[in-house]
Amino acid sequence: MPQLYQHQRHNIILERLRNGETLSITALAKEWNTTTKTVQRDFDKLMEGNYGITRAEDGKQFTIQEEKLITKDANTAIQILDSLSSDIGGEFYTKAQSALHKLQKYMASPFYTRIDVENISNKLEILEDLEYAIAKQKTLTFKYKKWYAPDNIKTYENVKPYKIIIFDGFWYLLSKYKDIYIKFYLKEIRDIEINDETFVHEEKVLDRMNKALNIWFQPSVEPFDVILLLDSDAIVYFERKPIKGQYLKKNSDGTAELTLSITHKREIYSIVKKWLPQIKIIEPYVLQEEFEEMMRGYLAK
Repeated sequence: MPQLYQHQRHNIILERLRNGETLSITALAKEWNTTTKTVQRDFDKLMEGNYGITRAEDGKQFTIQEEKLITKDANTAIQILDSLSSDIGGEFYTKAQSALHKLQKYMASPFYTRIDVENISNKLEILEDLEYAIAKQKTLTFKYKKWYAPDNIKTYENVKPYKIIIFDGFWYLLSKYKDIYIKFYLKEIRDIEINDETFVHEEKVLDRMNKALNIWFQPSVEPFDVILLLDSDAIVYFERKPIKGQYLKKNSDGTAELTLSITHKREIYSIVKKWLPQIKIIEPYVLQEEFEEMMRGYLAK
């Protein structure tokens, strides 16, 4: 059996315990071809968390406690997560359901959500590796295929992973490769290797990511403000569901000015397209002119 990383061992232990197994340190060490000290450290670490792991009646093996009572707020959160995972579908939903039902044996959820998120069920192992590398700030080596060059598979070495992100229903890995920030489409990542080399996340990059409007954001670019003019019919929607970092100022004529911070003009273009004809860019006006030219080119086709 290939050598397992710590996070992989922890996931296996938790999954097997939750499936009703009683586990032995000696048996796991033999199964994984590792030392009993390593497995003991795994259990010590897991028992520090709130997983309900405890000693079995013989005092040597390990089991997991019966599900604990959960608060009303936690119950509501679980029902929302259940609905969201159902919308993603596939194996992701199956695994999410297994975990959620460990917390709540019967779930009659009043929530229904409809979020168009692509199914990445066949990438769950890669997700686990990425989560571990991000948490430990370890560099990666992997192969990647670009959609416009399917026969050209490139190997990227010493990639610095920052975050797994979802924009418009698609999954990406925000990373730094050499001196460039790249948003790798997650489904095209394969053959991941976690390196021993570590790095430090740049906080300004994470901050810009948190304020990003969509996938077009540029982590290396200093943000700048744009102002949109909304007509009266559109205002209520931006009040109900504000965009990240928006500042809304209502005018006496029933319109409103919406200020947003962006790092790339395409961030704002996607919003304007969605709300045509109830919205336009008033500052910097050159973006409105460019957008109108782009629309004329589209209509002329």
